[in-house]
Amino acid sequence: MTSERWEWLRGQMPVTRDYAYMNSGWSGPISIPVVDAMKQRLELELEHGPTTRAVMDDRIALGERFRELQARILNASPSEISITGNTTEGVNIAVNGLDYGPDDEVVVSTSEHGSGMVPAYYLRERHGVGVQIAQVHGKQSPGEALEAYASVIGAHTKLVIISEISYSTGQLLPLKEIVTAAHRHGARVLVDGAQTAGHIPIDVRASEVDYYAVPSHKWLCGPDGLGALYVREDLIPTLAPVKVSGRAAASYDFEGNFAPEREKITKYELTTISPALLAGTNAAADIYLESGAQAVFDRARELNRYAEQRFEGIDRVTVTSPEDEGSRTGLFLFSVEGEEPQRVTAYLQQQAKVVCRTVAQFNSVRLSLHCFNTEGEIDRAAETVERAIREGIPDDVTPATAFEARADRMT
Repeated sequence: MTSERWEWLRGQMPVTRDYAYMNSGWSGPISIPVVDAMKQRLELELEHGPTTRAVMDDRIALGERFRELQARILNASPSEISITGNTTEGVNIAVNGLDYGPDDEVVVSTSEHGSGMVPAYYLRERHGVGVQIAQVHGKQSPGEALEAYASVIGAHTKLVIISEISYSTGQLLPLKEIVTAAHRHGARVLVDGAQTAGHIPIDVRASEVDYYAVPSHKWLCGPDGLGALYVREDLIPTLAPVKVSGRAAASYDFEGNFAPEREKITKYELTTISPALLAGTNAAADIYLESGAQAVFDRARELNRYAEQRFEGIDRVTVTSPEDEGSRTGLFLFSVEGEEPQRVTAYLQQQAKVVCRTVAQFNSVRLSLHCFNTEGEIDRAAETVERAIREGIPDDVTPATAFEARADRMT
């Protein structure tokens, strides 16, 4: 893709007129086509009501289109895509849908998101499952990261939970090799894809991963409140639904007869799914696929390299995200000696309208560099950090809000 594509995309995102929006890893900016698609769907209901034939047919078509588009993003089959509310719901379906014995173990890592860590800990609380933690950090090479996982995967491993891109380090992990190591011991692998969908090319066939959960609202730049879960087709019968509705029944009557649904991916879905969210997510997926997954990822890494070069030259700044090309992504992280990252993040937004976030675990500020971002915005962020170091951050600069502080522990 040429720069004209990225400039067109910026033009579809009004937020970029005033802000250097570098926070797609938390929640990406929605675009005019996404909002238009949602409006059109709501107007259809406004004019015809939610349950007339034309509107119901459109609802079904939107769901089918959603599965098709998410399948293209993941290189899967639509019959392997369940509609969820977000990544975390998909993770929970996979984690809690397995049977566990007293000797079973689950593997997570030190750079894992709370949506993977906390479900693992709850398995320990509820079922006595062992939790093994791989020592993973952003400066490792892919080979070193693989060794960290391989050292804790063994005969008792039931499930490996992995963020293919770590939200806290920006590190791209060697998924295929970790899957191979896990499968060698008979373990399953679940990917938290919160930082991958809309960011990097995903190929569940090539990686041979078992389960893969993704959201709409982050790098895909769709609306909040929707996600997808991939379950490899042959594993659908073996993964039980943890919340159930009529879709989880193959048949039942009112005389005590019941047969559970085992084969269909829809058994994980409950009842009402917002058609407006489906329409908006489908529009966002269309834009992403038209842009090209590899082109988007290449542009994000190009911006990361530029940011690395720009920030490395700033006194008292340390780049904390990966510098190894095999691990590099659109997530760029840095720390400022002598300053709390929450105050740096607040100063960036208040002084220069640079929107980013902190990662308290690693004392870092994180810039999510998407294909619509620019080198000029990176310069704007760097110049603001230089000013903060040179002049100091005023005492009246407000650190993170309560919501942001809470999100620092979970997003």
